[in-house]
Amino acid sequence: MTRTHRAASVAAAAVSTAMVTVLTFGGAASAQPTPPVPAESGSPVADPADPAESDGAVDGAVDGAVDGAVGEDLAELSRLSEEAGALGEELHKARADLDGAIAERDRRERAAGVAGALAAAAEGDARRDQSIVDHLATMRYRGGDTGATRAAVLAESPEDLVQRLDALRRLSGATTSALDASKAASAEATRLREEAAVAAAEARSAARDAEDRTNELDRRSDEMRVRMDEVRRRVDALSDAQRAIWAGGPIMPEGYVAPPVDGVNTAALRTALTRLGSPYVWGATGPSSFDCSGLMVWSYAQEGKSLPRSSQMQAVAGSPVAMADIQPGDLVIYYPGATHVGMYAGDGLVLHAPTYGVPVKLEKVDAMPVSGIRRY
Repeated sequence: MTRTHRAASVAAAAVSTAMVTVLTFGGAASAQPTPPVPAESGSPVADPADPAESDGAVDGAVDGAVDGAVGEDLAELSRLSEEAGALGEELHKARADLDGAIAERDRRERAAGVAGALAAAAEGDARRDQSIVDHLATMRYRGGDTGATRAAVLAESPEDLVQRLDALRRLSGATTSALDASKAASAEATRLREEAAVAAAEARSAARDAEDRTNELDRRSDEMRVRMDEVRRRVDALSDAQRAIWAGGPIMPEGYVAPPVDGVNTAALRTALTRLGSPYVWGATGPSSFDCSGLMVWSYAQEGKSLPRSSQMQAVAGSPVAMADIQPGDLVIYYPGATHVGMYAGDGLVLHAPTYGVPVKLEKVDAMPVSGIRRY
């Protein structure tokens, strides 16, 4: 979308054009009168009360009012169109954010499930090891001494005593190890479960927040849809002269030659140039109609490269490029809110999908305020 300066330019163009042509707007027609010529010496002086002269003055006043009304109407039309386009880009980003939040929530919930299963297994091992400890404790309680004294009493030979003491040492060591492992496993399982629960809760909260924001944008989108319909109605009702002002000139400057293809970016530009003259449609990503970011997405997708869906996301992905280093195929981001995007086409021109009623076209790269340049 072009922005505030477009409103001013279409208004100025409307008034300028009205000075030399007839403009029909809202069913009314008017034409600028010929400037008055001073009377020659001796020529009859027009009677101030002459009805013809009076009518001319009235016509001039009406024409001036119509000229101003045309400019104001086109400026208002531009503002409505800009708001709709900016909201559309915000919706693209919000939906992408929501999808990412839901995916992260699902990932964390799966991780929580795995952690829970590991915790359950570790707790099972801990219970098994604890049963051994409990069994030994029970034997001691009942008088079944398992110590070295009892082993010495029961040994039938020195060799038997060595074996009994070794078995006792191994059993005691295994019991201690099992108990330590059980405690460690239980502590780790508890930690994992707590972390997984926190992560899942955070992910669900993030998804809810994203969904709330999207619902709010959808609500605004419903309101803006009314404005979009109004934009369509007004643009479709423009006269040929007014439509020429709205479109703002040819889709390709005379003498433009596309740069040679030397990689994916210039190939994407060549692909985008095949869409010159295609209509602007809010939310469209081709192949026959586009919004501003949709044209970028489609063009690069034909060359096997995936771009983010919204102009705001395109403004932070890729690599930053200085204006002095700009190359064909680079994305040019416009306005502080990154609400519009085009593709540098060489020769100081940018290819973009401007707004409803204006086809995909080439314009000067500095025709709008540049906020950044990205290379993909």
